[in-house]
Amino acid sequence: MPTAILHIQPVAKTESPRFDIEKLNQYTLSCEISESSFSYKIIEPLDNEVIVTEKYEFPSQKEAVSISDYLSSIYETHDFLKSLKWKSIEIIIDNQSFTLIPLDLFKKEYTNRYLQLAKGQQLTDSEEVHTYTHKDLGIVNVYSSNRDLYNWLSDTYPFVDMSFKHKTSQLIEFGLFTSKAQTAFLHFGNQYFTMVITANGTLKFCNRFAYKTPQDLVYYLLFTMNELEIEPDEIILRVNGNITEQSEDFELLNQYLPNVKISL
Repeated sequence: MPTAILHIQPVAKTESPRFDIEKLNQYTLSCEISESSFSYKIIEPLDNEVIVTEKYEFPSQKEAVSISDYLSSIYETHDFLKSLKWKSIEIIIDNQSFTLIPLDLFKKEYTNRYLQLAKGQQLTDSEEVHTYTHKDLGIVNVYSSNRDLYNWLSDTYPFVDMSFKHKTSQLIEFGLFTSKAQTAFLHFGNQYFTMVITANGTLKFCNRFAYKTPQDLVYYLLFTMNELEIEPDEIILRVNGNITEQSEDFELLNQYLPNVKISL
């Protein structure tokens, strides 16, 4: 499909005065890709400061349009995304296709089988399987991305240092780094949220839930807390993504938990 007819415009953008398009070779480009959106951050590695952010939402999925078609449309007219000068590129895959395996039990030759068992179905030819190891936690995140997307990214950034990570791994690392207290980190997408619970440097829970109503959201959260024997006043809740303090989701969460905050 000709990408020019898609006309995808950013829905949000921030840019620091520190950003210099002539210094791309000093920056890390971090891209996050889901079934319904694309966003990126430009990070200044010296102090790990985010100096540019931009987000795009894909139109309602059309059968003939792939995620790589949408990205092609965005990249086609973008000032610098398609540059090959980046110091490094990180790709965050946000989808339901993942599972966590204890490192002691992980065997590389069974990688596809682990994911098949988690999904309850055979992997398709359109899936590219990846692994990401959390050595300190002793777990391996096995996940898949769309193969066409993987090939598109590889073709777009030849000879650039590019790494892949699942959204759950990003949340796990963020949770362990930012809080020693028992904390639930919820990232919201389009009718789904990913939840990671950490405490004292350990991972207690990680999963992704599809939901339609605020009541569904609260049910999944409280059910998980009940299974882990966590009382509402024993946990901090940090939320980000497609949620605001004025949203019904946020307002209902506040009715059931005393410590809920937007976490950028």
